[in-house]
Amino acid sequence: MINLIVDFDNLFFRSMFITGGYGSKRYSFDDEYETDQLIRKLATDISYIIRQTNASRIIFAVDSKSWRKKISIDENDGYKANRKKSDFINWNNIFNVMKEFTKILESTGFIVTKIDSAEADDIIALWRDELLFNQNQHVIMVSSDEDIRQLVHFFPYEKDKMAFSTVFNPFTSGKSSKKLFIPNYFNNWLNTYEEGDIFNRSVDVDKEDFRRLKDNNQIVINEIDGNYIALKKIFCGDDGDNVPAIFTWLNDKDKTVRITNSKFVKIINHIGAKDYLDLADKAEDIYEQIVNISGKEPPFNMEKRLNRQIKLVVLARYLFPEEIIKTFNADLDKQLNKQNINPQKWNMNSILEGTKYVNVDKKGGGDEASIFREIDRLNKKLF
Repeated sequence: MINLIVDFDNLFFRSMFITGGYGSKRYSFDDEYETDQLIRKLATDISYIIRQTNASRIIFAVDSKSWRKKISIDENDGYKANRKKSDFINWNNIFNVMKEFTKILESTGFIVTKIDSAEADDIIALWRDELLFNQNQHVIMVSSDEDIRQLVHFFPYEKDKMAFSTVFNPFTSGKSSKKLFIPNYFNNWLNTYEEGDIFNRSVDVDKEDFRRLKDNNQIVINEIDGNYIALKKIFCGDDGDNVPAIFTWLNDKDKTVRITNSKFVKIINHIGAKDYLDLADKAEDIYEQIVNISGKEPPFNMEKRLNRQIKLVVLARYLFPEEIIKTFNADLDKQLNKQNINPQKWNMNSILEGTKYVNVDKKGGGDEASIFREIDRLNKKLF
């Protein structure tokens, strides 16, 4: 069984960007026509992704204010404090659209998970763990955010049986391609055909769906090490989330220098770390290596700094506040028992059935085909 877990906020804001247009024709989403267009665009994007992946269970992970904002960062104003909202956009309307659309998804039968103080990334990690390790089912996580790629993994649950968690980035710009990020062993599994006789051929439906996704949609397959991605972020930081590198210093020319990828590689090669769990009890060795690289002595306790970095960037269940775990578990059985969907039935109209948004609007932009034409027009204008 293939499960699709969508980073709703990541998808939402990309759909908003396309719907909003470019240059002098940008939408501010002040009026009903513009917000209606956004809802139709969201339904179109979501239904298209569902049909591409042919997943049997669809889950939407929705952001809440993050528990990480309470973590003190001495070097800057705090986690994600660098994110500013455009004054051009009517954000009250945007947030109302988000609320309304998630209600539409829930009423249609999809799983929508939002938990106080949990980011969508946290929710995706919880669902990934449950479906991959406990249910032994495949997971496709939909996001363009690199943070999610640390959750790419494989799990051998029986002899000759494996389940995989992958990340699908369905967004393209210019000449870039859609990408499927996969773990080790996935290609071997995908390219191995099951044995069967002429009367009883063994068919792995999930494997066929992955093949169809790859072949029919011109998707680039990238094999990655999710553990390495998390480990790198601990040392190099994440500018998008305002997470600094583990150490930043001034060189002899008073220029700010940080732990970059090449410096990170030297450190982990020396200490022999392959994932963040290997950092336990190695704070002293890491401190020495940073001194060797920088020529400076970090003015902090390395063990505490490592713990801070891990909490800020690693998506691991044991790091999350207990209340998040309790809330997730309390609703788990109810969500798992929801009836599985028929992926191929979904389109803009079926998602928005019973709402005002299925009607073609006066400007002629209400049907699915016309929205795709508008997206093509905007992309050509931009690129």
